Amino acid sequence: MHIVESIFMKLFRKVVGVSCFFRTATALVLIGLFSSICWADDPFGNSTLAPNKDDMIKDMAFDQVNWKRPQGVFTWITMATGYDTPWDSLGRPGWMTTGDAYVEPVNPGVSEFPLDTQMFYIVFEAQPLDAPGQFAAAWFRMKDGQVTSNTPVGKDVIELEMNQRSGYFLISKPPEGWEPGKYQVKIFYGSPGQALHAVNVIGTMEFTIKG
Repeated sequence: MHIVESIFMKLFRKVVGVSCFFRTATALVLIGLFSSICWADDPFGNSTLAPNKDDMIKDMAFDQVNWKRPQGVFTWITMATGYDTPWDSLGRPGWMTTGDAYVEPVNPGVSEFPLDTQMFYIVFEAQPLDAPGQFAAAWFRMKDGQVTSNTPVGKDVIELEMNQRSGYFLISKPPEGWEPGKYQVKIFYGSPGQALHAVNVIGTMEFTIKG
């Protein structure tokens, strides 16, 4: 593969000229960099959100009642109506920048919400990270206990540095409004900028919108 690329680049130089070659190469590098930055903002690919098999989903469900216990990469994780922070943080609220900072859930353990709910949260504390991590959530409508569509109702992505452990996902009301019924949230984990697919799912949660 490298030999083919080398031959192609030599031919390309001869055709376009040296100066034009460097201008083009520079432009391609810049395009690649900006493409990577944009991709990091929304790491979900076209095949990312395909429903997992039902048996896998059951095995990956987080305990939403005993939410204080460690589960997977989380020291704890819970749905909540809000969150508190001990002081102002930099960047997005909840993205802590000091090792001893934290986020506290408000009304934790809740999983049912009225139809007019504008937003609620999935608040968590991660286990210590050995490298920066990307966490993401995507939520789907359910029918008869199963996810029926690959298209999420909504999604949220955050990144934590090695010294950051606390954060939250914001679950917001869709533009067309909530449909009463059950929803499943898939939680993803990967490296910052990495495309997230079904293999990156590390757990699931459920909530109900009451009509």
